[in-house]
Amino acid sequence: MVARRERMRQILLTGQPNSGKSTFFNSLTGYKALTGNFPGATVSYQMGSLNLMGTLYSIVDLPGAYSLIPNDKAELETKKFIINEQDSTIVNVVDASVLSRSLEMTIELIELQRPMVVALNMVDSARKKGILIDAKKLSELLDVPVVETVANHGRGTLDVIRATYGAKPPLDSDALHYQRDVEQEVEALAEKLPTDLVRSFHVPPRTVAIRLLEDDPFYVKELERYDEKLMKKVKSGRHRLEKAHGRPANFVIAAERHNLAMSIFEQITSFERTKPTLESRLDTVILHPVWGYLILLTVFYLFFTGVFKTGAYFEGWILAQFQLLGKVLSGWMSQGLGLLITDGFVQGLGAGLGIAVPYIIPFLVGLSFLEDTGYMARIAFLADSVMHKMGLHGKAVIPFVLGYGCSVPAVMAARNLETQRDRVVAASLAVLVPCSARTVIIFGLLGYYLGPVYAIGLYIVNVLVIGILGRLAAMLDPRISPGLVLEIPAYHMPSLKNVAAKTWIRLKDFFTVVIPFLIVGTILLGFLEYYHLDTSVNSFLSPLTVTILGLPKVVGTTLIFGIFKKELSLMMLFQALGTNTVTDVMTIQQIVTFSVFTVFYVPCISTIAVLYRETGWKNTMYVILGTTGLAIFLAVAARGIMGVLL
Repeated sequence: MVARRERMRQILLTGQPNSGKSTFFNSLTGYKALTGNFPGATVSYQMGSLNLMGTLYSIVDLPGAYSLIPNDKAELETKKFIINEQDSTIVNVVDASVLSRSLEMTIELIELQRPMVVALNMVDSARKKGILIDAKKLSELLDVPVVETVANHGRGTLDVIRATYGAKPPLDSDALHYQRDVEQEVEALAEKLPTDLVRSFHVPPRTVAIRLLEDDPFYVKELERYDEKLMKKVKSGRHRLEKAHGRPANFVIAAERHNLAMSIFEQITSFERTKPTLESRLDTVILHPVWGYLILLTVFYLFFTGVFKTGAYFEGWILAQFQLLGKVLSGWMSQGLGLLITDGFVQGLGAGLGIAVPYIIPFLVGLSFLEDTGYMARIAFLADSVMHKMGLHGKAVIPFVLGYGCSVPAVMAARNLETQRDRVVAASLAVLVPCSARTVIIFGLLGYYLGPVYAIGLYIVNVLVIGILGRLAAMLDPRISPGLVLEIPAYHMPSLKNVAAKTWIRLKDFFTVVIPFLIVGTILLGFLEYYHLDTSVNSFLSPLTVTILGLPKVVGTTLIFGIFKKELSLMMLFQALGTNTVTDVMTIQQIVTFSVFTVFYVPCISTIAVLYRETGWKNTMYVILGTTGLAIFLAVAARGIMGVLL
């Protein structure tokens, strides 16, 4: 007889940004996660699974939110997901080092009256600041289990999952009692709410009443459709609160939560005197308005130089092995289609493994390292002042930072900006940031054959071009965007396991998508060459490649492959040229021109698809045409400048 399988338990991870929630999630799922979109929205969440002592758990990592009264799409979808998933247990991940502020979100979650556990994360950082927290007392006041965790070291995370088993709604929490006059207004309105209306929201009547009094659009719109007369009673309640307290009703309730959070915080914490921490002394220098930027430039220089040195060390040796293999195969096989395809396959695969891998691995390792140390957030902080010059304040920094890894998440990150204008401008400019694929071109071609000065020079040109275009966009549409509210996380020593896992997640697409694509592409190019069809393609593109850019005629086909995957334009170049020693057939002027054009021209097809979904077909066409025109202009300029200098 087969026992009936227990249904998978669902756990919703929620918390404020930089609370360590995603690190907590990764600690549980081991980076084996799926990315999904909320129904009818483009905001994504992470979902993974955990088998703990025979019990299966589905773990959902929701986007960070400061409040359940949403200020952007991510917070709105997080709120709707929490409310609608009635059978789930909420795990509220809070940053213990800023607990007083974090508790305000906790109070909002408690008001939902759902089974819940609080993960008191980063307790080690709190202790370093001299903050001592009585977790047992906090659990009594909130009427929910509270578990201390240090997620980046995996401590306490499984204890949180164990605590969810049998977790109950917090019916006796001190967080459920406001001042008498506010509480009376809430209770009076809650009693007037029809049962079927309350049931449609999947939350208690008291919570619905609170949300209506603070003018939460999510609840107000539904009530206006349901009963306009009842809406008048809500407005009367707001008016009484405003008259009694001298400020808007939503401010009154926000102040109540803040006072409750501070009261709870004062009851559960004690402090010990500590000396200024190394972290605070570091931030004094690293975030300095002058030294901070000098350090940033130094970090970038060391980062990209390290990528180049590491890649160059391995590139030559790997390419030499594939060249030797090609010669051996040429001696074994007779002339014909088979040899052409095999030779193209060897050269293409050699370009992929010999050029892309030596550069992309250290680049992604370095990127993961900067993220895990906490320095990436500090880069965003320093870059915010630059964004002001472009009319893109606040969270617009994030897409540009992400763009150095991949253009797809960079475009997707723009969806959380407050205005359509900011979303379109940020997404459109983010596609110009050199992603890891274009980094392969910059270092594998420019850096390897001409030296690191050329590679770093192209990065500088790229930054200047993006800055100029952003400034032009700001001049054409000079509306002011919201400022940046950015939490600076504590410094952490990166875990080698986490860095390796994050690198593999970003790298696996190269092996599962790019390499197969490269194999198919090399075989296709072999067929084109054998039947002389490649000459037709190259002849069609020759007005651009030869006449305008001054490049060898055979590079035309490589530019087409580059639209599918950017790094393919370089990898296929070796097969098109018939050699891995590019300098034998291309001049310095041609190498620079080709590099500039491929870095700036049409985004890859994956980026185009995401750009279409996020900004619409009209803006996507503008980006395709604009980047092509920009690439031609810059490549022609590079050709002219190099012609004068050389």
